[in-house]
Amino acid sequence: MDISNLKFLTLKPYKVSWKADGTRYMMLVDGKDEVYMIDRDNSVFHVPHLNFYKRKDLAAHLGETLLDGELIIDKVNGQDIPRYLVYDIIKFEGLDVGKTDFDRRLLCIKKEIIGPRYTKIQEGSLDKTKEPFSVRLKEFFDITMSRKILEGSFAKSLSHEVDGLIFQPSSDPYVCGRCQDILKWKPPSLNSVDFKLRIQTTQQTGMLRETKGFLYVGQLDTPFTEIKVTKDLRQYDGKIIECSFDGKSWQFMRERTDKSFPNSYNTAMGVCGSIKHPVTKELLLHVIDKERWQPDASKLMPPPPDRKL
Repeated sequence: MDISNLKFLTLKPYKVSWKADGTRYMMLVDGKDEVYMIDRDNSVFHVPHLNFYKRKDLAAHLGETLLDGELIIDKVNGQDIPRYLVYDIIKFEGLDVGKTDFDRRLLCIKKEIIGPRYTKIQEGSLDKTKEPFSVRLKEFFDITMSRKILEGSFAKSLSHEVDGLIFQPSSDPYVCGRCQDILKWKPPSLNSVDFKLRIQTTQQTGMLRETKGFLYVGQLDTPFTEIKVTKDLRQYDGKIIECSFDGKSWQFMRERTDKSFPNSYNTAMGVCGSIKHPVTKELLLHVIDKERWQPDASKLMPPPPDRKL
């Protein structure tokens, strides 16, 4: 999110959720013991001991269902607990539910994906301790809840780190790939880009040898920018690394072992826009409180006339 797309919140209805530090995976559910996850690199792997059931027949298994979500690690009593948070659905039993609005898709996840599993757990017919991870709905709220998510006790109630907000259009269909209308807000200090690092030593005529760290995005052969090479950074040569900008230079944050490719050029430019023209928490909450989209009262259905007894 930057100054240019902040205005989207004033143009149409949005829902909000917390931004978790998780890893995105699509999930294909295609029958008994046929659950697969697809990562950002389109690598597919089977998930054993995980099943989904039909709401109207709990003995039957769901099929032809495609979910979108993220795998996070919760800290519970000092233990790492993996959980898959489902935040969208594209196909349900072969139906193109992705073409419906977001509110309807959330309801589908709650009733048809999470609900039957919860019922079986309550009945004692599903032992979740044998599953590789738990599955939950990632809740979305009215946009007016943004302040409470950031400033209230909500973040403390979660068992994983919250590093921003996600704003999802309420009435739009699912969009594959990068959706310009889905807005991700982070505190300006946490804005980052995933680069591919290449460390090279160069020497110009009459000059000392110089080692430089070149940072690449997309499939471009020309470096996007540079980073100072330190002893610790050398081990990440050829790897995908996440970097933040401190106002003067790019700083290494961590290796992205979950990614084989850097951010696209457009994504990197978007983050640079956020760094150059940051949306502060105060500005964001002001727009939500005072300027957010609201339904036109003139287009609302009038209340029924009073009945005379």
